[in-house]
Amino acid sequence: MNRLLTIVALTLLYSGSVNILYGQSLDSLLLLVVENNPELKALNSEYKAELQRVDQVSTLPNPTVGVGVPIFQPETRLGPQLMMVSASQMFPWFGTLAAKEDVVISMSKAKFERISALKLELFYQVKTSFYMLNFLRIKKELLNKKIGLYQSIENIALANVESGQSTTADVLRIQLVIRELRQQIDLISNEENSNELVINQITNRDLNNKILTPPEMEANILVDFDTSVYRKKISEHHPLIEKINFQIETSENRQIVNRKMNSPTFGLGVDYNLVGERTDANPVNNGRDILVPKIMVTIPIYRKGYKAKNQEEVFIQEALSFEKESLIDKIIRMLLQYKLEYDNSILHINLHKEQIKTTSQTIDILLTDYSSSGQGFDDLLQLENQLLLHEIGLIKGLLDQNIAIAKIDRLTDF
Repeated sequence: MNRLLTIVALTLLYSGSVNILYGQSLDSLLLLVVENNPELKALNSEYKAELQRVDQVSTLPNPTVGVGVPIFQPETRLGPQLMMVSASQMFPWFGTLAAKEDVVISMSKAKFERISALKLELFYQVKTSFYMLNFLRIKKELLNKKIGLYQSIENIALANVESGQSTTADVLRIQLVIRELRQQIDLISNEENSNELVINQITNRDLNNKILTPPEMEANILVDFDTSVYRKKISEHHPLIEKINFQIETSENRQIVNRKMNSPTFGLGVDYNLVGERTDANPVNNGRDILVPKIMVTIPIYRKGYKAKNQEEVFIQEALSFEKESLIDKIIRMLLQYKLEYDNSILHINLHKEQIKTTSQTIDILLTDYSSSGQGFDDLLQLENQLLLHEIGLIKGLLDQNIAIAKIDRLTDF
């Protein structure tokens, strides 16, 4: 019973003070992801760059100004033309510029949703590495405690050898197990470094920075798993779905721009001719300049390209709608799979708890017999190994439980 209490104390979190420490540690890492991750910063800069296109597409085309000096000065009744100046400004159809703005804005919104989707993925990577790091350190502590226990059994075996109740083989087998456990601890240290490296890379910190983890592993609990609620939430708010919605919106706005662009455009202009005075005669208004206001209209006669562009956008919207429907179904299937992983982890945890309890009681009996008579060493060693597997299995079940919830959060926590 004491063994069961020990392993439960190592793996389950009861105290509120530890819970606060745990939350602060992981939450601070997630905050660093938002503040420091270069991928997020790159996407954020791309989003800001996209917004700058709004002013680029919402301005009128530049006016045109021309100056001409005739080589052979044409004569008019009022005198020779010395120089011609012309200026004009074209105006698109009403609402064209606003429609172009809408295209850019919807494109920028789609890019912003990429930021949200990436954030969910990075959070998941940090959480899984953090949980794994926590698991490895608890496992290493468990192995160290187990080494101490095996050393106690080794002392009993040595005493039995001296009293003639057992052979040196018992001592050697215990020493072999202890060496194997120490090798496992060394391997765990390497895995710790690997998970710390992942977290430091994502948070863009020094790769040698140490990650603090709580002394126990918290058992996160999944509450209110409702597929219909998740489907509605995902369909309306998931970043990847929102991205597709804005892509559809962009396509619809392109259709509006296409329609506006195939409407007439208007222009206003003026021609000014500088006229010299006649010297051979003096007509009324001699040398008066010429001023010609102009109104221009472009008439879209050729509409084959317009129809093709409009049909292209129709097919794009259709493809995006199918993609959206497929993605929603895929996410729901993944959620159901993660829920199954969560349920299985709970079953494993409960099984290992029962096995630890029964195995510990049996070991206590065998250890008493071995201490007094030197009998039952093989059974004792076998059960100690089984107990270790169940103890590791218990914390592994908690790890699987937390990772399953992290997977569900990656799809729903937005």
